[in-house]
Amino acid sequence: MWWRLELFFLFILSAYFFFQPQTSLAQSLAFSRNARTFDSVQSTLFVKGMGHACLSMLRLPDGLPCNPAHVPFQKKPELGIQTLLSNGYSSLSNVRKLIKGEINQELVDGLFSESKIIQIEASADINFKTNLFNARYTPLNVKGFSVVRNEANPDVELSIVEEEGFLFQSGYEVYPNFLIGAQVRTLQRKFIKKRFKLVFLGTSEGKDYLKPETQRALYLEPGFTWIFPKLWNFRVSGMYVNWGDVSKDYADFPIPPELQMSVGFSPPVPWGHLDFSIDYKSLEYDESGLEKIRLGMAYQFGAMHFSTGLDQNGSSAGIYYGLNQINAGVMFSTTRVLNENEEFFTQTVYVQLGWGI
Repeated sequence: MWWRLELFFLFILSAYFFFQPQTSLAQSLAFSRNARTFDSVQSTLFVKGMGHACLSMLRLPDGLPCNPAHVPFQKKPELGIQTLLSNGYSSLSNVRKLIKGEINQELVDGLFSESKIIQIEASADINFKTNLFNARYTPLNVKGFSVVRNEANPDVELSIVEEEGFLFQSGYEVYPNFLIGAQVRTLQRKFIKKRFKLVFLGTSEGKDYLKPETQRALYLEPGFTWIFPKLWNFRVSGMYVNWGDVSKDYADFPIPPELQMSVGFSPPVPWGHLDFSIDYKSLEYDESGLEKIRLGMAYQFGAMHFSTGLDQNGSSAGIYYGLNQINAGVMFSTTRVLNENEEFFTQTVYVQLGWGI
């Protein structure tokens, strides 16, 4: 059957990109080389499961669409709350103390002495969706990632980001099967992105070294989708992201505007609904051309949703189950981490719980 040939083709293409040799080894650790937790990208469990290849997905089960042009596909109004947490949650309290500037020796020992890698993400969202507009309020979104190397004289790479923000989306079908939309994002952000010798924190100069930076941002992000229903619902989508104004630019935290593109299609299957998506986008801004290619697959059967994703630096898979009011999901990812001239893999488990009406 044709859909089996498509699955085989996607598997071969995925394996090719995944096993390509790394084209650009960083001289120092790339902070967000954690393929499913990115400093400036907020996403739900289902989107993480697809490896963020979601731009041409018409509907998502656990949040707002990645592309605001898809707002008209919302069938009925919904109000929901989602909370997400990754493994490493035992470090969440210490990470939040650090971003608040509450630094002491006990905190430093807890973050940088117990483990070579610390990796944590926690967020909470309130979503409202209709077929005219969507809105999301995020009271808390925390991401933390650190690596300690060289045990004799510990060298630390640290990235912590805490955000609060609001998002508003609206879309419109201009012509049959051609939709446009736009979203406005506002956020307030605190972050620490540093590389330092651990002993430096004990000096007078290092006392205020981990003081968090602050940033306010306002983004306007337009998007479009063109659908070809007779060709397995083939879709071409695009979106211009990170276009707007920030209170202050930081060289160690670049978030430049970018045009993102995607194609997707939905081959017929005997049971359920199947979607494929291929996105070309940056989720961190030191990636080569091939690293920007992200492959995603989503399958729905009744109330169960399965997602999987692949790119050059990682792979992921997750299951999401949504009832009328309560929903839950779990997702696993494995990620290539570059550490100077060596590379190794980290594993992350995400859990998401939600309630909606």
